[in-house]
Amino acid sequence: MSILDRLRSPALRNIAIYGISTGLAAALILVQTRVLWRALTPADFGIWALADPLMLPLACLVLFGIDQAIVKQQQADGKPLPVVVGALLTATVPATLLCLLVIGLVAEFAFHLPWTNALLLTVGGEALILMMQTAFRSTGATVPFAALLVSRNLLYLALLAGVRLVTAPVPLSVGTVFTMRGACVIALSLVAIAALRPKPRVDWTAYRDAVGYGFPLLITTFIYGVSDMTDRWFLAEFSGVIAVGVYSLHLKMAAIMAQAIVIPFGLWFPPERFRHINDPDQGHAFFKRTAAVVALVCAYLSGCVWLARDIVLPLIAPGIVASPLVLGCCLGGVTCLALSHAFNVGLLQPGHTSKNAYCTAYAVAATFFAACVLVPLFGMAGAAVSRLAGGVVLVTVTAVYSYRVTPIAFPFGRIFACFAAAIAVAWIINQIVPARGVLNVCVALIEWSVAMACISPILWIRVPSRGYVMPSAPPSPS
Repeated sequence: MSILDRLRSPALRNIAIYGISTGLAAALILVQTRVLWRALTPADFGIWALADPLMLPLACLVLFGIDQAIVKQQQADGKPLPVVVGALLTATVPATLLCLLVIGLVAEFAFHLPWTNALLLTVGGEALILMMQTAFRSTGATVPFAALLVSRNLLYLALLAGVRLVTAPVPLSVGTVFTMRGACVIALSLVAIAALRPKPRVDWTAYRDAVGYGFPLLITTFIYGVSDMTDRWFLAEFSGVIAVGVYSLHLKMAAIMAQAIVIPFGLWFPPERFRHINDPDQGHAFFKRTAAVVALVCAYLSGCVWLARDIVLPLIAPGIVASPLVLGCCLGGVTCLALSHAFNVGLLQPGHTSKNAYCTAYAVAATFFAACVLVPLFGMAGAAVSRLAGGVVLVTVTAVYSYRVTPIAFPFGRIFACFAAAIAVAWIINQIVPARGVLNVCVALIEWSVAMACISPILWIRVPSRGYVMPSAPPSPS
């Protein structure tokens, strides 16, 4: 296949659209964070930083994981998308309402939140828009997906800026912020439903199948949400919510790479995995090359964000100085998450999805015990190291469990060598170009790009499919 044919391939086009749209969404989220940094008090910003990451896990919880099964029922079972979405949306109403009721009672009577209604509005809206986004990407409808993703962030930013303009200089409340977010996602979800035109019907068989497939993945998502919050909870306990707010700004910087790599890859990979598992080599060459490319891109982008930290962070939160150690560990955690997706082939097979929860539980335990020891001693630095520890455990355990189901000889040694060389080079460049002005940062990024071009042959994308032998056919009965 020629290079031009590769550039025209639907797979490359789709992942490019995912990358561009999530990149735009990431930029809008950073601007939203800047607006919120100015609009909220430091304490309220810390509370927002604690609550905001919980919205997606709670949205998955009220759906019982059925959003994960849309791809499976549409791709593997061959059902029409309007039928799948209509049946699942209809059947999930009782369970979703019950979950929202329980969340509301806990928020009201256990945590005494003054913005419980805003919380429920946001969780319900996030659940609905999650269903719509998954529906679009299950068929490779990348343009509608991208439009929905970008428009939700753009509309929320416009609403935030407009309300802030009217209310300034009075700070906004956390409840107002979440009410605006919930209103935006619900409005856009209704537009997406009108465009998709699902066929509502009660199909409990399809719903049970969806819960059976998606619930273990839901547990994984929820446990990962706990893992993602563990370091912040310990930091809030020992250093206060204002420290959590500053720490979350470093996480927002690391999220640049998450938006650029992890999210587009996570959107693109599951349908492609179902397609390539039926290749003549059962997808082994594809999966190995994909993992190599993900590792190389993560290493490069992590270095770019880390070297540009003193320019990027003041754009989000003026007056805050980035910590090299904290940001480096946060970027390392995102890289581990990306690689855990790339190495996870076997655990996406029906009947094995529950093992994803085990992998994430190990990561939670590692983060918890590391945070117990490190956060009281080192504050934000300890929280960041505990996050990295959880990420290393996640990618390691996921690779091991997946290999037991689908043995693929990923180039683990070369990946490790690539990251070790990249870390050493980034540290050297940081020492050579210590001043963090715009010109020096540009010089550092040029040096980094040249250095990574020299390192990349360690992980050249044409990874051979060595290590896989096609099984021989069983002997025919005589």
